[in-house]
Amino acid sequence: MERSFRVVNFAKTAFLSNKHSQTIFSSFFLPENKLKSEYLYEDIFLNTDDDLPDKLCIHHNPPLVSYKKSPVIFNGHYLVLVHGMEGTADSHYIVTLAETALRLGFGVIRMNLRACGFAEELASKPYNAGGSLDLGTVVSYIYNHISKNIILCGYSLSANMVLKYLGEAVRKEVKFFSAVSTPFDLKKGSEFIDSQQGKFYCDFFLRSFRDKLKRGLYSKATPEMRRLGMTAETMFDYDDFFTGPLNGFKGAIDYYKASSCINYIYNIPQQGIIVHADDDPLVPSALFESIDWRRLPNISPILTRGGGHVAFLAKRSHELPDGRWLNNTLLQYFAEKIGIYK
Repeated sequence: MERSFRVVNFAKTAFLSNKHSQTIFSSFFLPENKLKSEYLYEDIFLNTDDDLPDKLCIHHNPPLVSYKKSPVIFNGHYLVLVHGMEGTADSHYIVTLAETALRLGFGVIRMNLRACGFAEELASKPYNAGGSLDLGTVVSYIYNHISKNIILCGYSLSANMVLKYLGEAVRKEVKFFSAVSTPFDLKKGSEFIDSQQGKFYCDFFLRSFRDKLKRGLYSKATPEMRRLGMTAETMFDYDDFFTGPLNGFKGAIDYYKASSCINYIYNIPQQGIIVHADDDPLVPSALFESIDWRRLPNISPILTRGGGHVAFLAKRSHELPDGRWLNNTLLQYFAEKIGIYK
């Protein structure tokens, strides 16, 4: 069968040649975050569009030319960056792309998912992979108050969220999009991370979940939900006992079925780029390859040889001085789409 996606190999350094070193490196050696020290910014808090007193926090970095001399003019577009599971708007992949994008003439919004980052204690329930309502709240605010030209960028869990959001209804506010390391099918993704292959990462996330419960977050959770969440030993059980019910689902199966972007992706009209690594240690590449990309001619799918999960770190070169292959690939794609590619 003719391959319906592009396969890319990029040069890696010797110590970042395997999937785990790729995935973990930037979490231990965090890049410097200059977005609040060397760039103009504002923190914006938004009410959620449900019957809860929760708030969402987004960080706004306006285009450079709006407040200081810059050799690059504003290209008229804003990137809206959304982090993955247990990340924040300050996650390494968000910060590095944001700074590079600002230097290329974009404006940038970094979104914290519900109960993450600055809004961690301002939410009565946690985020979930199908959180279209929260994403829509942020997109609508940006469209009405900041920019009519929105490029939506999701990573990992939020990549699923972005694809679901774009495929479930007409979203005229969004021009282009990207999705990186997408789980696609949440049930199959849960089965993989709960297997021996994913145990290291599953344990990491469960520890993070328990820490939030110990600190008393999520006022909407009942004592029984908290007890079950604290004792969950798999991702499925945590979603079945806690994430699902707290977000209005009957349990994990109901949550996964309603939220998996594989049920919506074929309805997406926007042009976008989707990137996945063939050695992703959290989301098997078989999920990426199961998509019939021939039915999605408006999307540019790329499967890389190596790169881990939301990493794609390359050997530094003249073309890639920071070694961040993913950032370069996404920004080049967007630049071509909006007509500023050089």
